Amino acid sequence: MKKILPVVLALIMLIALFAGCGQNDVPFSDENPASVATLAGPTGMGMIQLFDNEAYDVGLFTSPDLISPKIINGDTDIAAIPSNLAAVLYNKTKGAIQVVAVNTTGVLYILENGDTVNSIEDLAGKTIYATGQGSSPEYVLNKILEENGLDDVTVEYMGAHADLANAMAAGKVTLALLPEPFVSVVLAGNSDIAVKIDINDEWQKIFGEDAGIPMGVMVVSLALSEDKAAMEKLIADCSASVDYVVSDTKSAAQDIADQGIVASAEIAASAIPRCGISFITGEACKAMLDDYFKVMFESNPQSIGGALPDDDFYYMP
Repeated sequence: MKKILPVVLALIMLIALFAGCGQNDVPFSDENPASVATLAGPTGMGMIQLFDNEAYDVGLFTSPDLISPKIINGDTDIAAIPSNLAAVLYNKTKGAIQVVAVNTTGVLYILENGDTVNSIEDLAGKTIYATGQGSSPEYVLNKILEENGLDDVTVEYMGAHADLANAMAAGKVTLALLPEPFVSVVLAGNSDIAVKIDINDEWQKIFGEDAGIPMGVMVVSLALSEDKAAMEKLIADCSASVDYVVSDTKSAAQDIADQGIVASAEIAASAIPRCGISFITGEACKAMLDDYFKVMFESNPQSIGGALPDDDFYYMP
């Protein structure tokens, strides 16, 4: 009996060791879900499959201001937020987060109620109504107007996307710069309005075909980014979700509406092709954001937290 006891104890310890290894190989699950914060709109559309995945506890928010405290206080593992906010929070938290991927490119369009604008040059001397003063839409539009020598364009800013969309649909505004899904809302409400300029196309003419405007990103806490198995699972799950949204738009649009990310499946289906839904990681992600942050910094250093993010800002798979 004395000889058997040490053998039994050794077997128990060995079983416990393997059991522990097995648990560590599962980064998060339905019993220990990762907390996720995302926004209603394009930044949340691409991750629709995470909503029904029990490995993730997804919270949907209407404003980035509601997500920022969760990141600062360490109350969320994963967040999908505007790109410039990611830089602000990286600087504010002294490097407590990393960007995993660009998940939204483009989304900004110039709409016209009429037929006088068919190229960027046709904006000369005109007035454009826009939203997003002091943030990405303003600085991106200013850069494009500057690069095209359009110093005689007047830009009038309104407070909320919905207010401008309603004014445009009602015929009170002739030219407007709006993001999706508000573009689709306007088009559905007034058949006389058309998309005239894709701002992402104009951005690529300046920075190259692979550039794209990185409007939204996914960030993670440092604790999560240091867990290789967790990051592999997250990247695989998000990539699969994006593939689903862009390849099966009709089904994805219904799922997006059901989760309250967009008001209706019809609006979601119309918006998806213009949302630049993607999951761009690694060096391609870094290259896109580097160009973008330089424009933001030159326009207003505080728009990205007062300093350009360093290399540690980027998670490299």
